[in-house]
Amino acid sequence: MFTLRAAVMWTMNDFPAYAMVSGWSTKGYIACPVCKEDVTFGWHAGKVCYLGHRRWLPWDHEWREKDKEFDENTEHRLRPREWSGDEILE
Repeated sequence: MFTLRAAVMWTMNDFPAYAMVSGWSTKGYIACPVCKEDVTFGWHAGKVCYLGHRRWLPWDHEWREKDKEFDENTEHRLRPREWSGDEILE
């Protein structure tokens, strides 16, 4: 007999399993774990689609100005707020 102690250091998961491991919902309207409450979503083919990820690009990137290729909007918003580890744990 012995006492076994173990710790999970990292995992590799698909997106649905990410919800179970992290506790953040990956379904519905606020499903982006990076954007959190500042997520941009729309409807396409009867499903919720997450838009607005061009705002992560640099300001002078050509895709920020392309509207016809994406969602008919140019992207002029700032990047989403980046959370610290302590804020995520709260």
